[in-house]
Amino acid sequence: MNIHWDLTTEETKPPVPVRKNASSARWTTDRSTADPLHFLELVNLLLRRKRLILTMALCGAMLVFTVGLLMPPKYTAKAQIAIDPPSSSTQAAALPKDEGSIETHVTILLARDHLQHVADNLQEDPQLQTAAPAVRRIETERVADREPRHATSARWLPSPWELAHRLRIWVRGVSSGEPTLNVDELERHLRVNQEGRSRVITVSYTSTDPDAARTIANRIAELYVEGQGEQKRAYTSSELTRLDSRIADVKIEVERSSTAVQAFMRQRLDAAKQASTTRESDQHLQELERQAVAKGQLYRTLLRRQQEIRDLQENITSGAYILSLAATPDRPSSPNPFLFILPALIVFLICGSLLAVILESLDRGLRSEKEINTALGVSCLGLVPQVAEMDRTRRLHQHLETNPFAAYAEAIRSIVATGHLASPFHPSKVILITSSLPAEGKTTLAVSLSVCLARLGQRVLLVDLDFKHPSILRELGGEAGQGIVDILLKNRTPADVIQSIPKLGLDCLPMSRSSFDPLILFDGDKMPRLLRQLRRNYDYVIIDSPPVLGSTETRLLAAMADENLFVVKWGSTPRELAQNALDLLRRPNRAQAQQLRHVSALISQVDLKKQSSYGYGYTGEYFSNYGKASPAPD
Repeated sequence: MNIHWDLTTEETKPPVPVRKNASSARWTTDRSTADPLHFLELVNLLLRRKRLILTMALCGAMLVFTVGLLMPPKYTAKAQIAIDPPSSSTQAAALPKDEGSIETHVTILLARDHLQHVADNLQEDPQLQTAAPAVRRIETERVADREPRHATSARWLPSPWELAHRLRIWVRGVSSGEPTLNVDELERHLRVNQEGRSRVITVSYTSTDPDAARTIANRIAELYVEGQGEQKRAYTSSELTRLDSRIADVKIEVERSSTAVQAFMRQRLDAAKQASTTRESDQHLQELERQAVAKGQLYRTLLRRQQEIRDLQENITSGAYILSLAATPDRPSSPNPFLFILPALIVFLICGSLLAVILESLDRGLRSEKEINTALGVSCLGLVPQVAEMDRTRRLHQHLETNPFAAYAEAIRSIVATGHLASPFHPSKVILITSSLPAEGKTTLAVSLSVCLARLGQRVLLVDLDFKHPSILRELGGEAGQGIVDILLKNRTPADVIQSIPKLGLDCLPMSRSSFDPLILFDGDKMPRLLRQLRRNYDYVIIDSPPVLGSTETRLLAAMADENLFVVKWGSTPRELAQNALDLLRRPNRAQAQQLRHVSALISQVDLKKQSSYGYGYTGEYFSNYGKASPAPD
């Protein structure tokens, strides 16, 4: 084991996290969900998700605008009715307090009987019959024609039939097809209001047809004024009829009372009575005279009342008059759809921002060295950027030779320098490269690190130990005739199996495809003895192992290696899976000699453009601008 390597890496090794208990697999340093968003982080988050936010805002605004255009414009016509003040001086003195009479007029205007009368009258209007289709169909609703109303149940869990009945109630107005002008329709679109504290009442009606709105508003006001006059004339006529009948009856009673008084007086003169009898007769006579006087006064009062009503009938007024008729509105009263755009933009921008924050909080990927240290409890050697599709005409390890100043090549050299892999002051070592899941870039990194070390003059052996999906020779462009299995199971020598790659300056120990139990290779000391032999012959032995969560052999290999490099795919590997994989690697073995040595992490396939938008301040921001600036003159 290399003491120098352990001393140099001890400085960058993070503190060993303390487990809460012996069986716990979570580290106390994982604060990924506890850190609040700071202002600058929130700004960077919104800038990263600006496409989502702007797309949601524009789509929402266009949706609201389209819905506003689909809604037909509505027009409101207004007619005004003035109420006459009370005619008597007593009522005129109390005029400021007579607000209840105006409210009574408003209530009568909104009464269903009055609206029914308006609907019946509109049915006979030829102008309205030739109007727009929205008001062409007139349907008056009478009590006898209404559908029977079923009482809805108040239970918390209604039956399916009750739910269907409620659905029909609410959908009837939507699915009724062509709108009908009935009492319910008039009530829905009619507004009657008192203008401030005046005696003026405004009748407003809203319709999709401006001519229909004007006609209906005027008709409601005209019929109300006419109805008020007709009610007063009907009242006076009925009152006169009642008074005529009453006056005739009272006249007969007055004549009877006069006759009774005269008859009693004659009877008194003809008979000679005692003193007590005379007193009783006087009392009876006074009573008869009092009744006759009272009936006479009642008769004269009724005659005066009859004359007053006749005089009133000649000069009768409705008590209300039309102050102004409604004109045909030329501009819609419904909101302009263009006014919806700005509020909708603001609302959907806020919703898009909230959605961006929610998506960011639900994102469990790892993207920075700080997140690696915090979530996994290991040091991060660096970030390896992904290569654009246009640059993938060659293998990634070939960029180290053809384009040594590319971002990918610079990242590989940075990892080698950070890990002191090229130091000439330490003996050879075994480096195992693994990941938690497949397709995270571990094989590509293993080949690239091997090529970089070989270019530094080191003796490098690249070993393929991915038993399920061997892919080293696919990257290098060779064919596997024999492999490490032949050395361990068929007693072949390493010199017979190891392939030399002269153009890269390294050797390769491939994995041949065969069906066997990989654990057989770890039975006994065959594998440790082979690794000790390879240490003596090479400066570096780079092992491409299977993913941790997909095989058991990786845990055994990790205990035999001097250095373990754990690859995490940028923004893709969930931190919970990475934590579980590292927990499996850290799980102590029975043999003290097989305890896990140093573990470091690498972030692969980094999107430099997106990485720079996070504002971490790491090398990713440098790589994203690498090569853009022109070199400064010496």
